Amino acid sequence: MADSEGFELPETVKDVGLAIGSVVIVFLLTFAYSGNWPPMVVIESGSMEHDNNPLYSEPRYSHIGTIDTGDLVVVKKAKKSDIVTYLEGKKTDYKKYGDYGDVIVYYKNGIETYEGQPVTPVIHRAMAWVEVVDKENETYYIPEIDTTFQGKIQLAEIGLGGGASIQNIQNSGYITKGDSTGNPHPDQLTHYDIMGAPVQPVDPDWVVGMAKGELPWFGLIKLRVTQPDNYYEAPPQCRTMLWASMFIVLAGPVLAGQLWDNYQSRNNASSTSKSGKNRKE
Repeated sequence: MADSEGFELPETVKDVGLAIGSVVIVFLLTFAYSGNWPPMVVIESGSMEHDNNPLYSEPRYSHIGTIDTGDLVVVKKAKKSDIVTYLEGKKTDYKKYGDYGDVIVYYKNGIETYEGQPVTPVIHRAMAWVEVVDKENETYYIPEIDTTFQGKIQLAEIGLGGGASIQNIQNSGYITKGDSTGNPHPDQLTHYDIMGAPVQPVDPDWVVGMAKGELPWFGLIKLRVTQPDNYYEAPPQCRTMLWASMFIVLAGPVLAGQLWDNYQSRNNASSTSKSGKNRKE
């Protein structure tokens, strides 16, 4: 009776298991770095895009280095002392994602859920810190420019556009703004939370974290399935880069395996030829 052979997993199962294991390891390492779960967020809108914005040079075809619809962005937990505002960054030439200062992820007015459903946070640039010195008398102080305002903050005086102003500020926090042409003014001037209240300066307790790295394009897969309108509003270059990358990811291992098999076959054929020649001699 022949000896029974030990059970061996098919190569396909091994490959799938290795792929899944690699993804899990990457997510765990990213979680350990970011301190948030999930450690990445999918950018669902174009509020940070630099296309057709006279304030920025046109992004490269790949759009790497800017935040676009469909990017996966790593969000690292951050304290107030970790976050550099636009006004601070302008003084020290500190830039992230194509402009001065850090980009933060926060909940409008700290509201994380509404009617039992999670609220989508906002990812915008921290422009300045405003300190409420005297709420009753509406006295506000911006330390980056060492300036006190009475009644309202004139945006022109802090380099955030002319003519408009912010008033009725209820708490100290960050003035925030998207980079795109669709966000000409700070959130605290034109945006509202899910309950219809004006967005206040972002208290550090409302901050999920700051953007610290990106995996471009791959979040478009989720948007294609769940939010097709947002998918088609993403820059066309990003959609092209996604499918080119998917082809490389899926076809790359197969092509590499074929090249390796061909290489081994040539080596084996060469060794067999040399062995036969030696025996003849």
